[in-house]
Amino acid sequence: MTSAPCFSISRRSTYSTANGFQFYHHSDATPFELFFDLFFVANLTTFTATYEINNLNALAAYIGFLGVIWFTWLQVTAFDVRFARDSFFERVCKAIQLGAMVGFASAGSRFTTSVQEENVWVFQSLTLILAGSRALLAIQYTVNVAFLRRSMKSAAKGVAYTALVFWVATLLYLLMYPAFSGEGGLRARIWAVWFVLFGLEMWTVMGLSCIFTDIGFKDTHLNMRMGLLTLIIIGEGVVAITRIVNKTVRPGGWTKWSFIHILGVTTNVVYFDVSPRRQLGKFKQQLWAQLHFPLHVALILLLEGSQILALTLDVALKLKYLRETLLSVCERPRPSSAKAVELIRSTINDMEIPFSRGATQERAAISSLLEDLAVQPLCPDSKASDYGYTENLFNDLTGNVTAALFSSMDISPSKKVDISLLTNQQLLQMYMKLLSFVYMYFFAVASLTMALFAAFQVLSCRHEIHSHRSVSTIVRIILAIFLGSLVSFAGHFPLAYSFMTSPIILYAFTLTLLSGRFSFPVCVIDWL
Repeated sequence: MTSAPCFSISRRSTYSTANGFQFYHHSDATPFELFFDLFFVANLTTFTATYEINNLNALAAYIGFLGVIWFTWLQVTAFDVRFARDSFFERVCKAIQLGAMVGFASAGSRFTTSVQEENVWVFQSLTLILAGSRALLAIQYTVNVAFLRRSMKSAAKGVAYTALVFWVATLLYLLMYPAFSGEGGLRARIWAVWFVLFGLEMWTVMGLSCIFTDIGFKDTHLNMRMGLLTLIIIGEGVVAITRIVNKTVRPGGWTKWSFIHILGVTTNVVYFDVSPRRQLGKFKQQLWAQLHFPLHVALILLLEGSQILALTLDVALKLKYLRETLLSVCERPRPSSAKAVELIRSTINDMEIPFSRGATQERAAISSLLEDLAVQPLCPDSKASDYGYTENLFNDLTGNVTAALFSSMDISPSKKVDISLLTNQQLLQMYMKLLSFVYMYFFAVASLTMALFAAFQVLSCRHEIHSHRSVSTIVRIILAIFLGSLVSFAGHFPLAYSFMTSPIILYAFTLTLLSGRFSFPVCVIDWL
């Protein structure tokens, strides 16, 4: 380890400055860079475990916090791939950057779309951390100017402008701090200004790299860093699959349906390479890198949505078994009320609902309802005038089991309601409204992902033959439109319910991808 500057210059290069000097670029990501990527994903995992995306506000908060850490990661990466080398100064800076990621994690659990008195400290903390991270980048660029001003004057000028951008950004983030403490309607959404600054930072830094070609991204490993982060994000989805296994595969072991459901989620984490196979032009390369933000957002939401849909299928299957049990107790020869209730209790016990995860109220209600059913006529009878009361008990039992199953899966409505005041149909509609939102954003982001694949196909020029590339792009656009059209199912309750309770929904995205690869003879020869 040395105390050298944060970059190396060399006379050996494919292009050079007037006096023959050129930055030395790494061909691979360094261990420190990969370690920083892991901190990014650890931050994301912590936030994902805290937030449940079941309404528009939760979705906006999720994207908002992801934007905070993603654009910070992008600016650190933009510096690393061009200037960083293993030095004492660089290690100190990297340690501070890792500390910023830890700071983001500490505030992420309370991040929302609206600034309120109880969470104002979150936004104040985040704006200070953002200011600190930009100040550190400004210092790093400024230090580089001191080393470049004699040997690479043009590069030094571009780096100086870049440093100025981050000094100004630091000041703007600091000026936002008192805005969060103020009063008025603007305070609630003032954090949206962060994204304006993120965009200005990104486009200015990228633009300067185009104007001053000596500090451009040509011959850097930016493409590799983006590809590695994509793989790590998909890997986070693989970790989430193990959480689904713990929720759906109980001590009773695997079943045919649990295998199908988990396999469906697993197919959605298959990685389709979108990295370029040749050197991109400076504008194409930067657009390719910038489009990774919506791609990463779409991939994360796609994986989160598929997990919720898989858990919903598991809940629907268990409720189907409960309904069949309730109907069977009225089949002849009819069992006694005590035996019938014991059969119903056994069916509920076989579901192995972890009531301790937030369904303790439902557990007490289920026990009380089973006790009441034991002394009631369970089936319609001309002599039993009070069967209507028993039917209500059945509905209440089904409603409480439904609520307990969803609660144990960490799927709950955005607003707490007293389920005892709702009919079984109202309860079902309440959860279907929640799941309809998940359904809509799942296929919306699936459509966005396919459209981005089409854009990457155009940018990366992965096919030598122009006609093959055109067909590949058109197919992806058509499939994106098809996936987007599936959102319309949510407007028709019976159709949406039928689709959401069928395992095919988990395979829809993967089957669409595969159909694009094998639908056209030209694509069979030269894979899409």
